[in-house]
Formats: sequence, structure tokens, C-alpha cells
Amino acid sequence: MADGTRTPAKVTQAATNKGALSLRDLTLVGTFIKPRPEALIRHRSGRIEKVTLGDTVDRKQVVAINSGLVVLMRNGQADTLTLPTG
Repeated sequence: MADGTRTPAKVTQAATNKGALSLRDLTLVGTFIKPRPEALIRHRSGRIEKVTLGDTVDRKQVVAINSGLVVLMRNGQADTLTLPTG
């Protein structure tokens, strides 16, 4: 991840341990800023999806991606996803 956010060791470990991450919510797994902002998001089903600005996730639009942060918007309501702290 030379051009992206380093995933904290605790997050990496939690991502590989059963039950360590909430299965009820979307979870931010990582962000990449260059050459264009992208993020990896884990769905409730366990599926990992790479998203970029303007994509739709869980009926919400991706409106911002920064280092370790994604903002989703739906009906004027913003939801912020951050990397788990472990």
C-alpha cells in the first residue's frame, strides 16, 4: 500500500479473527488516495467492495474519501466510516 493508508496492525489482525469486526454494519477496511481516492468496504455479508467517489454502497452515495475515512450520503444524512481501532 505504498500510495494508500497503512492498515493498522490491530485492524489487520481483527479482520482475520472470527467475530472481531461487527457483522451488523458496513466496515471500512482501507483507503487509497493516489492516483484517485478509493476505499475497501466490508459489507454485512462479508463481501469486500472497492469503491470510489460517486459509487453507491448500501443505498448511500460515496461523497468523500480521505486517509482512513469515507463519508456516505443518503437523503441529506451523512454517515462516516473510519478504520476500526481494534
